[in-house]
Amino acid sequence: MGSRERREREREAMRQAILEAALTIAAQEGWQAVTVRRVADRIEYSPSALYKYFEDKEAILATLLVQGFSHLLEDLRQAASRQDDPEERLLQIAIAYWRFVWCNPTLYGLMFSLHQKLHDIKEAKATFALVRTALASWSEARAVALRELDDAVDIFWATLHGLTSLALAHLIYGGPPRAQLLLERAVRDLLRAWQQAPWR
Repeated sequence: MGSRERREREREAMRQAILEAALTIAAQEGWQAVTVRRVADRIEYSPSALYKYFEDKEAILATLLVQGFSHLLEDLRQAASRQDDPEERLLQIAIAYWRFVWCNPTLYGLMFSLHQKLHDIKEAKATFALVRTALASWSEARAVALRELDDAVDIFWATLHGLTSLALAHLIYGGPPRAQLLLERAVRDLLRAWQQAPWR
């Protein structure tokens, strides 16, 4: 390995260490506690040295946001690829979404912060597009002419986000096990309702 490649690898390792430190602080104290100084202290770096890797706190959060959607997108892609039946594919997407949230609750909170403009983020748009494609395939396979496919995507996504967010806040009776069952049931009920609704 040449010196240039080694420096690049070391730089990337330091960037990841900064991101992981920010995520750890947020998991322990909330995102409002994440500052450049706190992150620098955690990795035993000076704040001025940290600025060589990220312009400011917002740049750190933006990078974590993109990484979060990249990982979610990959999880949903893998889940979708394992099913040929369009309805089961949507169900597996929902289950993969649920698992991602429970494996990454702090990161998920950042990804869906009301302060973020998700439609400006390429990885987020690709995630929504995957769900849109899966819903379009289901619609075609079941001969369900959804009047507005984008509306259906938003309703489907709101169902996933709403149930997982309530479960994360410990507001679903029975805790996560029951909440996951409700999520799977909600997806099946939603698809059944679209098939039966005369207006769609």
